[in-house]
Amino acid sequence: MKLHVFPGNRLARCLLVMFVIASLSACGFHLRGSEALPPEMAVTYIQSSNPFSTLVDDFAAALRTRGAKVTEHLEDATAVLRIQADDRERDVLSVNTSGKVLEYELRQTIQFSVATAENLPIVESQTVTMRRAYLYKSTDVLGSEREKDAVRHTLQKNLVNMAMMRIAVAAR
Repeated sequence: MKLHVFPGNRLARCLLVMFVIASLSACGFHLRGSEALPPEMAVTYIQSSNPFSTLVDDFAAALRTRGAKVTEHLEDATAVLRIQADDRERDVLSVNTSGKVLEYELRQTIQFSVATAENLPIVESQTVTMRRAYLYKSTDVLGSEREKDAVRHTLQKNLVNMAMMRIAVAAR
């Protein structure tokens, strides 16, 4: 059976798509990661007690995505993002009847602040915490380790995105 496409259907679909796009832009909708940063953060230096950590890498990537340049030299920076704390914990959530772990909870807390090169605050010290649970299979230790790493990676990316949203709010 052959379907007939009427020109009116194509026009109606096109109008519907244009209406949805116009509605989303009118309500203030922005894609994740498109929030504007304060103009003082055009060139940002990331200060951390562990400068080679994945958290620093994630912050650098998030800043670049939002149009900022990340510098490795403090004297070139117009702003400094300070990572004051990065705490990671793992707790047991459940065990089976023989006492073997079935489920863990990963928790990560970061504390950060942003200041201009002249040390004027842009974002006062803020703390963001997230937690995620994952199942642990004692019969598949390697798979469980990979799952833990994947959950930890996703958790950290979400934390950085939350921090970037808080920084973007400071730009308003």
